[in-house]
Amino acid sequence: MFTNEIVIDMGYTVTVIALHGKGVVFKEPTVVALARQGRKIKYYASGYEAKRYMRSRDRDPMAVLVHPVKGGVIEDSDVTIWMLKDFLRKALPKKGLFTPRPEVIATIACGTSVVERKNYENVLAEVGLKSPILMEAPIAVSSQLSSDYNLIATFGASVSDVAIVGPNGIITGCSVTMCGNAMDEKICAYVAENYRLGISKAHAEELRVKIGSFYSGQMMSADVYGRNLVDNKPAQAEITSGEISPLLLSVASSFAMVIESVSMMCPDKFIPDVYNAGITLCGGIAAAEGVADFLSDRLKMRVLVPKNPDETIALGALAFFDDRDRMYKML
Repeated sequence: MFTNEIVIDMGYTVTVIALHGKGVVFKEPTVVALARQGRKIKYYASGYEAKRYMRSRDRDPMAVLVHPVKGGVIEDSDVTIWMLKDFLRKALPKKGLFTPRPEVIATIACGTSVVERKNYENVLAEVGLKSPILMEAPIAVSSQLSSDYNLIATFGASVSDVAIVGPNGIITGCSVTMCGNAMDEKICAYVAENYRLGISKAHAEELRVKIGSFYSGQMMSADVYGRNLVDNKPAQAEITSGEISPLLLSVASSFAMVIESVSMMCPDKFIPDVYNAGITLCGGIAAAEGVADFLSDRLKMRVLVPKNPDETIALGALAFFDDRDRMYKML
């Protein structure tokens, strides 16, 4: 019997939707353009369309760009429901007369609480996706690896996971806020302190992506536009990658300490397997230039970054539809 088997990996920056038999079919920013009028919300667009709408000249002056998912959890349920309905409409095939109800795996951070899990399930039910399987991101990634015991780190935008995963699931692990947002906050603070220039976190993110590097010797530069903090007038400054690099490295160093702490909690009998397998690094920040080399030097272990690390979690979860016995054993 044909079934619609889908995976939803919804992060602060990007939402990835994968379909069994097709792989990743949708990947767009986890954002919504909307305007609030008292208790009423007027929705305009989601994903890339939302970003284009916010740049258009004829947009509603009251419209704002909202990230409904933060810190690995759903922060605004109503906005998330509207966004997911819009995403699924774009991602999934048109429904036929006898199309079965989709089976869903939704990925979550390994530190997600019972209350946050229930909220996620309620949101998916409102979207029409009942009885979802909630799967921790490191477990999803483990399906792509050949070793039985793996140290997996997901370096995300608003939450990062570090876990040792074995055949029966997570042995030890945690979720932390050493992530892309932490880097962007440091960039905002640095620009304000050294250039008396106020910039948004979105602008800081653009700067990080454009000239940010984990190689301290890189020399690139970019113009930054914002408000002068003294007279509130528009102003600009030129920022170099040499200035950005220490800010990124400070967050990556803290993340490395978390990886060290988790690895120290590994049972002795699994240490050789984990060390030989190395560290699997995925998530949006994993693709940043030099981050894998930095962590490898810092931790004295191999750091492996899969192709398209921002899709690895969704594709890993999708693979469990072919091995359900293993999936139920690990959850």
